[in-house]
Amino acid sequence: MSVTETALNTLFWEAGVMLLVIGSVNLGIGKNEPRDFGIVLLSGAIMETIAMVFVISAGNIMGATIAAAFVLLLWMLGIGLIIGKNLTAMNHALWFTGIFFTLIMIETAKLGLITLSIALGLLSPITILLAAAHYAGKPMLAKVAGALSFIDGWIFFVMAYAGAVGLVLP
Repeated sequence: MSVTETALNTLFWEAGVMLLVIGSVNLGIGKNEPRDFGIVLLSGAIMETIAMVFVISAGNIMGATIAAAFVLLLWMLGIGLIIGKNLTAMNHALWFTGIFFTLIMIETAKLGLITLSIALGLLSPITILLAAAHYAGKPMLAKVAGALSFIDGWIFFVMAYAGAVGLVLP
């Protein structure tokens, strides 16, 4: 397995973990302190940034682009939740990456990467609903985004597992 495949698989695993955490928090599972949540997201951002460097160095443009959008989200959310300021910038990052994930999902679907298209396709409503929930002050939208995030986290876990054991998903 090449360094790029390993790094991309690591990104899938970390995306799965982060999406499950985001889903759990938005669904109200457990005691959720915003700063603690921010620290978890920031640690994910650091891990994803390191893995992304390997994907970039190997010249995997699609993988690096997808990873960059997710890394941006984790850094913006993590810093915003820890500091508790600049939440408007955080919401804009959610909104615009949601649009970006839609475009990338269309491109991966054209390439026949069905599982990746589904995983990225779910990221679009997750990010857009989270932004809308904060803009409109509607916690129910965040709960819907949380449920989708929880589902998407498991899809990324399946992708990471398949990559680890050498299965090629459609």
